[in-house]
Amino acid sequence: MVIFLYFCTEKKCLLLMISLKRILLLTLLLTILPLPISSFAQTTSDSYEQLLSIIQSDTLSREKKLHYLEVYYRKAQIEKNGLEAYRALEKKSYLVPFNEAVVLLQKMELLIDKISNDSLKGYFLNRNTGLYYTNRWFDSALNYAIKSEVFNEEINNKYNLNSVRIDIGNIYYHTRNYEKALNYFTKAKEYYKTVKDENYQRSYVIALYSLGKTYWQLEDVEQLKANISESEDAIKLLQPKHQKFETAYLNYIKGGLAYLQNEYGTAKSYFETALPIIKQNGDFTNEHVIYLYLGKIAWNLNQKATAVTYFNKIDQLFQEKKFLNYELRETYEYLITYYKETEQPKLQFEATERLIALNRQFEKEQHNITKTLHNELDTKKLETEREQLHKQLRNNKNTYGFWLSLLGAGLLVVIGYSIWQDKEKKKFKTKFEGLLQKIQSERKPEMVLQDANEKEINLEEEIKLKEGTENQPEIDVTREASIQDNKSVALKATEKRLLRELERFEKEKGFLTTVKLDDLAKDFGTNRNTLSALINEHKGNFNSYINKLRINQFLGDLTDQPEIRKLTITELAEIYGFANAKTLTNQFKAETELTPSYFIKELELRDLKNNK
Repeated sequence: MVIFLYFCTEKKCLLLMISLKRILLLTLLLTILPLPISSFAQTTSDSYEQLLSIIQSDTLSREKKLHYLEVYYRKAQIEKNGLEAYRALEKKSYLVPFNEAVVLLQKMELLIDKISNDSLKGYFLNRNTGLYYTNRWFDSALNYAIKSEVFNEEINNKYNLNSVRIDIGNIYYHTRNYEKALNYFTKAKEYYKTVKDENYQRSYVIALYSLGKTYWQLEDVEQLKANISESEDAIKLLQPKHQKFETAYLNYIKGGLAYLQNEYGTAKSYFETALPIIKQNGDFTNEHVIYLYLGKIAWNLNQKATAVTYFNKIDQLFQEKKFLNYELRETYEYLITYYKETEQPKLQFEATERLIALNRQFEKEQHNITKTLHNELDTKKLETEREQLHKQLRNNKNTYGFWLSLLGAGLLVVIGYSIWQDKEKKKFKTKFEGLLQKIQSERKPEMVLQDANEKEINLEEEIKLKEGTENQPEIDVTREASIQDNKSVALKATEKRLLRELERFEKEKGFLTTVKLDDLAKDFGTNRNTLSALINEHKGNFNSYINKLRINQFLGDLTDQPEIRKLTITELAEIYGFANAKTLTNQFKAETELTPSYFIKELELRDLKNNK
C-alpha cells in the first residue's frame, strides 16, 4: 500500500484514502447492524429458533449467551409469549450465580401459573431440584425432587419422572444413603435404556455412571464390572462429541475398579487419562477425588512424600471452598498419619483442626446422617488427640515456645468468648422462638379494623350521650356547643374513613414501594396534617409505621417461603422497600432485637429439624 501511494499523484492518493475510509465505514456498519436487526426485527416463530441456535453454540462465550438471552427474553415480553419468556429465563438460570438463579426461578414460577402445560411444570420442579442440589442445599433439593416425583407420576411424564429419580439418587449418594441411591438410579436406567433416542441414550449413560460410582463406594466389584461393561456398550450409541466426554467419566470409574482390585498401575493410568476432560468440564469435586486416589496409590507404593503433594491439593480446595464431599475426608487421616510419622506436630495439629471442621460441616450439612457421623468420625476422640498435641507442643519450648504462649492466650480468649457466645446464643434463641410463636399465632393482626371498630363504638356512645342531653330540658345547650358537637361527629366520620383507607393500604401492601406521607394523603383525599395526626395517634409516627409494616411482611414471608431466604440482604432490602441492606438490618434489629441473617439461619435449622 505504501509503495503504491508513492507513485500516485497527490490528488489520486487523496481520493484513494477517502474511498478506503468509506469502505471501512461501510464494513463497520455491516458488522454492527446485523445483531439488532436480526434480534428485534424478526417477529415470526423462526426468529426464536434462530436465536436459540446461536445461544446453544459451543463456541459462544457466557457473556454473549447472556446478551442473546436478554434479546430473546425482551422479544418474548413484547410479543407476550409466556412460553418463550420461560425458556429464556430457564436457560439464563444455568449461566448466573446461585442467588440470581433463585430470583429467575421465582419469575419462572409466575409464568408457569399462566401457562397451561403440565410437562413444563414438571421441568420447572426438576430445575429447582438441580439448582439446589448443585449448590449443596440437599434438603431443599430433596423437597423439590419429591414434589416433582409425585407430580410427574400423576401426569404420567416418564421422562421427567426418571430424570428427577437420578437427582434424588444423587442426593442420597451425597448423604451416603447408598442403598436408596441404587434404587433410584436403577429405576431410571431401566426406563431410559428402552428408548432409542439421543436424549434417552445420554440419560441412560448418566444413570449408569451414577450406579457405577455407587458400586465403587460400596466396593461391590462384581456389580461394578457388569456396570462398566454395560456402559461401554451404551456409550457407543452416542454422538462422537458426547462419546469423548462420557468415555472420560467411564475411565474414571474403571480407575476405581482397578484400585479396588489392587491394580495400582492400571488404576493410575485410567485416572490420569480421565483427568484432563474432567478438569476441562470444571468438575472440581471429581478432579480432587482423582487426586485422592493418585495419592493413595503413591502411599500404598511407599511413595509417601509424593502422596502428600496430592493430598495437599485437596487441603487447598477445602480452604478455598470451605466444604468437601464425604469421600475426600480420608485425605486428612493420611496427612495426620504422615505428619505424626515425620514428627511435624504443627502440621499435624493443623490437619487435625481441618478434619474437625470438616466433620462439623458434614454434621450440619448432611443432617440425616448426623448420628452416623458422630459414631464414625469420632469427633471427641479427635479433640482429645488435639489436646495431646497441645501438650506436646508446649513441652517443645526451644522451637515452639513463643507461638504456643500466644496460642495458649488465644485459647483462653476463645474459651471465654465461647462461654459468652453460648449465653448470647441462648438469649437470641429465646427471642427467636418468641418471635416465631408470635408470627405463627398472629400472622396478620387486624389492627386497623380493631381501631375502626373502637372508633365506631366511641362514636355511637357519643351520639347516644348527645341524644340523652337533648332530652334533658334543664340543661341549657347553646348554639356554639351544638356546632362543636357536629364537628366532633364529622371528625369521627373522617377518622373512620381514613382508618379504612389505611386498612386497604396495608392489605394491598403499598408499603413495599417508596411511599411518602404527602402522596398517601393525596391518595386518601385528605391533607398531610390530618393524616399525620391520625397516624401519630393510632400507629406511632409515619416512618415507624411504614417500617413496622415492612418488617412484619418480611418476617411472615421468610417464615412461609424458604426460597427467598437464599437471596442476599441487599436483594431483600430492595424487595421490601428499604433503601439498602444496612437500613433493613437496622430496622429489623429495632423491631426484633435480632439480625436478618440470624433469623434466616434459625429458620433453616428449624426446617432441617422438622424434615428429619
